[in-house]
Amino acid sequence: MFRELASLSGLSLERLASLCEVGEAGSIGQAARGDANRQSLLSRQIAELEAVFGVALLARQSKPFRLTEEGRELARAARTFFQAAEDVRSRAGGEARRVVIGAGETLIQWLLFPACEAVRRGLGEPVVFAFKNLESARLVEVLHQGVVDAALIRPEDAGPGLVCARAWRYEQAAFVPKALSGGTAALRAVDLGAFSWAVLEGRGHFRRFLEERARAAGVRLNAALECSSYTQVALAVRSGRYAGFLPEFAKPYLGGGEPVIRRALESALAYQRGVVLAWREAGVKARPFLAEVFEGLERGLGRRL
Repeated sequence: MFRELASLSGLSLERLASLCEVGEAGSIGQAARGDANRQSLLSRQIAELEAVFGVALLARQSKPFRLTEEGRELARAARTFFQAAEDVRSRAGGEARRVVIGAGETLIQWLLFPACEAVRRGLGEPVVFAFKNLESARLVEVLHQGVVDAALIRPEDAGPGLVCARAWRYEQAAFVPKALSGGTAALRAVDLGAFSWAVLEGRGHFRRFLEERARAAGVRLNAALECSSYTQVALAVRSGRYAGFLPEFAKPYLGGGEPVIRRALESALAYQRGVVLAWREAGVKARPFLAEVFEGLERGLGRRL
């Protein structure tokens, strides 16, 4: 069976690699990066694969051109092969094997960096970790595609086809520079209008939550500085000029600037989020060493959450 398939003229590792590239980029245009010649080549290579398998692999009826379900299935299988083959080559050459982890930037910097360093030290073989900073919806997509080996996602996003470590819960905590704090009593909703707050830009769920709590208290959220990431919020808090809400595990990263106090919160401001480490069972079957990596990550994350 394998020899018959391998002998077909339109099938090659290069064409399969191109299919994987389009799947990872999201569309053929994004994979080509504005290069018309490259886009033409990718389109032709995928067309040649379509002739081999007798099915449409690229949805050309609408733009941007994305892989069909059959295209994603084939790309997932090809990527698994390439990853397993690369593991064999790396191990034979004494090189580090590569593990790709997806998450938001905050989770990468404050949770995955230290957890992955602990895993690297504990493994009996060299491993290189690569991080992909992606939004939640895209994280789930690339996880199913096999573009990332594992991802930190919300528990509610971990649907069928994924294996998950236990879910962790963490609080959104209020951090206030000591010079602005004015005391250590529990922070009230009315204080959302009193301090100058550094907040995330946009209309995310937590931003709306704070605005609703402020409105219920008869004040307006004093969003004095809008940031694109929690790491920016942390820098703003460390400057001594802004208060900010951050995941509770951010506390060790708030040193090096003005003294910062974590203020207790009245019950109306309590807000929890969840996160889970998820991966595909097929990925671990193809690359068994990942099981030890994920066990180590689960332990490391558990110590920080």
